[in-house]
Amino acid sequence: MDEHPMPSERAVVVTGIGSVSALGVGGGATVAAALARGVPAVAPIRAFSTDGAASHLGGEVGDVGDRLGPDEARRLPRVSQFAVVAARLALADAGLEAGAVPALGIVLGSHWGDFRSSETFASGYLSRGPLGLSPLVFPSTVMNAMGAHVAMAVGARGPMLTLNQPGGAAEAAIVRATAFIVAGRADVVLAGGVDELCEVLFREIARLGITSPADPGPEGCRPFDRRADGTVLGEGATLLVLEALPAARTRGARIYAVVEGAASGGIRAPAYRAPHNARRDPAVIRRALVQAGRQPGEIGAAYLTGSGSPTLDACELDLLEAASRPAPLPPVTALTPFVGDHAGLGALRVAVAAIVTLGQGRVPPLPDLRVPVRPDLVPSRPGGGSEPAPRGRPGGVVLVHGLAPGGSEAAVVLGPAGGAA
Repeated sequence: MDEHPMPSERAVVVTGIGSVSALGVGGGATVAAALARGVPAVAPIRAFSTDGAASHLGGEVGDVGDRLGPDEARRLPRVSQFAVVAARLALADAGLEAGAVPALGIVLGSHWGDFRSSETFASGYLSRGPLGLSPLVFPSTVMNAMGAHVAMAVGARGPMLTLNQPGGAAEAAIVRATAFIVAGRADVVLAGGVDELCEVLFREIARLGITSPADPGPEGCRPFDRRADGTVLGEGATLLVLEALPAARTRGARIYAVVEGAASGGIRAPAYRAPHNARRDPAVIRRALVQAGRQPGEIGAAYLTGSGSPTLDACELDLLEAASRPAPLPPVTALTPFVGDHAGLGALRVAVAAIVTLGQGRVPPLPDLRVPVRPDLVPSRPGGGSEPAPRGRPGGVVLVHGLAPGGSEAAVVLGPAGGAA
């Protein structure tokens, strides 16, 4: 699939969006309204104490139990609650009824899985030995537990896959889901990512120096800015309904965007570090463009990972610049400053790219870009991201790119809904 244009008879479209993030809970309209406000939703963490930790900010999600049945709210771990709510929202947004889609597939990415259940299970053993091991908790410690909970909640009976890596998991899930549809293994797939903040994980990631420190401060996620000093963690889930175009046409579905190209791969890099040779290896982005039948100059805007890590962000800009040649760098944005870094973010970027950029011709500005690392990046106006957003290149496609520490990479090229006509 990677080396050839996508077959038109198996074109893949985005027909539904469901999102649970610090910006809010809802479908496509909720996502668009939240981004229109232009105000980041990261704040001091309230769910647990961060006393003594290097960082204190996070993109937290409130209680979603009121969107579940009483038994689900009691039984499901919190991270699975996020995924189930997002899945149902996405299906409803697509006009599909849970349980009524033959061979519905699920491809879910996660950076950390249900770490809270793993901690609870391990703590039981450490405190009480074998008698402390809970058979009720153990099923949630496996990485595909969230996907299994989603499958049971929505009656999915098609292919199911969970992808686990610390970065870019949702983007990789979207690439794999697209491949399922192109290969004819499914007509409809729920694809995206989910993660949850918990105290042990937060403290360890902060201790490793990955998050932006409060001292000397100010703490915050500032991708592509010379003041960047780390990321801010978040939580939530965003799932998309990806559908074969003929199936979507048959039922008269609203189409947000066309997935014109989707590729994944890796760049050789030290473990959990940014690749050093990105300038010479933009192969993944180029493969996605080849699938889309597009030239580099047709990238109208790019939604990048933008984690706030100076080295990883510089690597990502290098990749985009190399893949865009001979055209100049397109308008660039990232959503990490709005909701914090988590696995659902890759799917949220696809949702925003489809609604805001392809649908409205706008690119959400980075909310706190004051000292750009490159002269062709437009700084924010004083007061944050409420100013009018720059427009993408007219008629261009949108690139959504994910890059993880260690070099795992995925690229999705989105075209306008009119391209599916």
